[in-house]
Amino acid sequence: MQPDIEIYLLSCTTESILDWLRKQFVIVNEPKKQDTCTSLTIEHNNKRIKVAILEEAAGKRFTSVWFDSPDTPWKDDIECAKQAFQELNCEVRCNFSGWEEEDNSDPDQWWCINQYKEGPFIWK
Repeated sequence: MQPDIEIYLLSCTTESILDWLRKQFVIVNEPKKQDTCTSLTIEHNNKRIKVAILEEAAGKRFTSVWFDSPDTPWKDDIECAKQAFQELNCEVRCNFSGWEEEDNSDPDQWWCINQYKEGPFIWK
């Protein structure tokens, strides 16, 4: 299990992301927007999960969706990215190997899913 899940969505509105989350989870509190960040709490299997949606997280066109919990329904970032791509039909990027203390993998190695390809790439 990963301690958290984070994906990056290309040119996807916060409202579309919230609609996706509403279909998948129980929303515990109304989303709160402050500048470019929207925060909310969702529930999955009776566990509460804090979510932050940060617009312009990687350049102007990518929005980060961060699930701050090990209790998500996905085993890793890639599994979450695959579901997000199917539901939102926009390019999704995530860390290739997840994050761990003393991880020796290339920090620029990422996973990308879009209408043309799926697989690892270097994001610089």
